[in-house]
Amino acid sequence: MRLKLKFYSIAMMAMGFALCTPCHLAAQYSLVVTYEEALNPELTKYLVFVKLSKVTDRVSAIYGTDKDVMWIEAPDGVFNSPFNAGWSASGMNPLFFEAMPAMVDDSYATIGLSMPASGGPEGSEDPIMVEDRGNPWTTFFKENGASRFDINTKMGGSWFTLKTSANGLAGENGLVLIAQITTSGDIRGRINAQIFPEGDGKKSTRVKFEFNGLGEHPGEIITTPN
Repeated sequence: MRLKLKFYSIAMMAMGFALCTPCHLAAQYSLVVTYEEALNPELTKYLVFVKLSKVTDRVSAIYGTDKDVMWIEAPDGVFNSPFNAGWSASGMNPLFFEAMPAMVDDSYATIGLSMPASGGPEGSEDPIMVEDRGNPWTTFFKENGASRFDINTKMGGSWFTLKTSANGLAGENGLVLIAQITTSGDIRGRINAQIFPEGDGKKSTRVKFEFNGLGEHPGEIITTPN
């Protein structure tokens, strides 16, 4: 009887460890949505960050597929400046802000940058994107008034940086900017991130975040390292 109890106890301990490990990992990551006053008083500029736990952690990619769907919605439509024709922060050249001040309110996707990589920290690289031509997501960050995008096809879509880039790293405050979204209303959605704990791609962890407005929103592990 004692032997059976011993095996049962060991099994329960192992199960508890297996269940707690994803919970522990999830607790390390969250989505933080803050805001700044937009130049246009009728708009709100939302800043969306992935919060990491260690300075060496890295946001490798933001992505969606048919299995891990991603979407963001701004029902009142987003503001996209005609002076940033691209989808990312690479078009946010501060040299143009004085002549075109409304450009600072532009909506864009990014990984750790609010300007072109050439003006960012040493070792920065502009993010790269992939998308399904039949279901483009970049229009959300290029077309003024766009209200939603979904990444939910087999091919999927993503914006990402290479493992050599400095701008995906957590840094001292643990926050990595992944989007600026400017709108007159609220924002909500589900965002998936691929994270390299301590910068190690072999430990690649995929996390989903569901959010509705401002605040810190906990992550949920989709896959854990082998």
